[in-house]
Amino acid sequence: MTTTSLSSESPRGPAVRSEAEGRRKPPASWLGLRPGTLLALVGIAVLLVPLSALSQPADSASKGGKLAKLREAYGLSQANLGEVDPASESMRLATLGLKNVAVTLLWDRANHYKKVEDWTNLSAVLEQMTKLQPNFYSVWDFQAHNLSYNISVEFDDYHDRYAWVMKGIEFLRQGIAYNLREPRLLGRMGWFLGQKVGRSDEKKQYRRLFKADDDFHERDRPGRTLPERDNFLVAREKYVAGQQIADSGAPLKTTALIFHSEPMMTAINYAKALEEDGTFGVAARDGWRLAGDEMRRFSVREIPTTWDVPIRLGMREAELARAERLAGELEQLLPGRFKALEELKKSELTAEQKAALDVPPMERTEPQFLEAFKAMQASRVDWTMVVKEAPADLRVRAKELLRQLNEAQETAEIIDRYRSIVNFDVWRATCEAEITEPALKAREATWRAEEDFQNAKLQPAKLAYEEAFAAWREVFDASPVLQADDITKQDITEVVGRYRKVLEQLDEPFPSPFVLQDMLK
Repeated sequence: MTTTSLSSESPRGPAVRSEAEGRRKPPASWLGLRPGTLLALVGIAVLLVPLSALSQPADSASKGGKLAKLREAYGLSQANLGEVDPASESMRLATLGLKNVAVTLLWDRANHYKKVEDWTNLSAVLEQMTKLQPNFYSVWDFQAHNLSYNISVEFDDYHDRYAWVMKGIEFLRQGIAYNLREPRLLGRMGWFLGQKVGRSDEKKQYRRLFKADDDFHERDRPGRTLPERDNFLVAREKYVAGQQIADSGAPLKTTALIFHSEPMMTAINYAKALEEDGTFGVAARDGWRLAGDEMRRFSVREIPTTWDVPIRLGMREAELARAERLAGELEQLLPGRFKALEELKKSELTAEQKAALDVPPMERTEPQFLEAFKAMQASRVDWTMVVKEAPADLRVRAKELLRQLNEAQETAEIIDRYRSIVNFDVWRATCEAEITEPALKAREATWRAEEDFQNAKLQPAKLAYEEAFAAWREVFDASPVLQADDITKQDITEVVGRYRKVLEQLDEPFPSPFVLQDMLK
């Protein structure tokens, strides 16, 4: 009997083991990861280092990474951990990338709640919108206007209207806290305080309520430098704060001319409001001095233009003087040539054109007017024409003087256009005139006349009106700009209209000649 040893190997044993081993997976690398996966993870870890340096937000110990610095420099979003609202960030994460869809729906709900006058739900929706878009200027501007202008008028009691006006202003304050580099929000807060509180139909009530609004002034205390509670003075401070942000390099995404004119206009409105309230004397003069200071500050501020040439509104007269000086230098360089060219062009006019020019403008017929216009166009001479014919040895110098002359004239013209947009000449003349004794006397006498007329004190009203008109005559004689201004004429015409009513009730004739007859429209 043959016994097989247990230790002996089967002829196929080694082969079977080799086959089984071949079917096994290769040994795993470190932590059971394949080499390629491990390299990818190492690469990600390495890239996290520069990514962290780039995207780190600012905090109390650091200015943050490159992206945070860029966001802060350009005001793109919240760049500092101290400005980030956790609730806002959580809401945006909860939208799972559908933030814009959510915002669109919320805008639609806000309009719906406004139409159905559901103010409670409207306030809630506005709160949600600001959480989703805290750095979007239009959200704060549009909805604050909704609260202060559109919703406030839905209430009958002026106390309720004032409360909603202030809701809009407080809404802007929240937006300012999230957008510290956005000068327009401060400008809008200044506008609401100045225009809605100080110039609406309920301005007397609103200005009184504003002065007594302890809650607002307590919240507003950190940014205030003046103790007064006048809405116009507070509005002016908001505008000045917005200017400081713009001057620090923050982008001003609005018309610079209008934005920078607002401190001046708010100071003018403050001085006017004092006199409307019956405050005269030293206080009124100080109010107009403040307006004059803002006017001068505005006149020397550099304003960008669409011609890519920055201007200062107060420099128009200097540019005109420079142009006149350069024209004189050209005349010295090319003596008599300008006049000679004028005479030559006039000699080339037709007989009809010459005859039309001899007729006074107000007496010309339509054909003569047309011929005179053609004659003026044909005989027009400027220094460009003269320099073109200058001798060769003088032409280089003449061209340089001409370039400077054209530059001065064009700058003066640009300044003049920008001045007209903000009525600069009239407001400057107003600030200069209103601090004079005749103007202060005229304002006070006009106010007394209006008060006496309202209280049916006809004879005192008549005497006060006549005292005011005599003082106004002095003011207008000293200020040709105000004398020619249509708005000033309209204001005087309205005052004279009330004077006429007083005379009618007293059965007295209107004086002839009238001391302000040339001012009546």
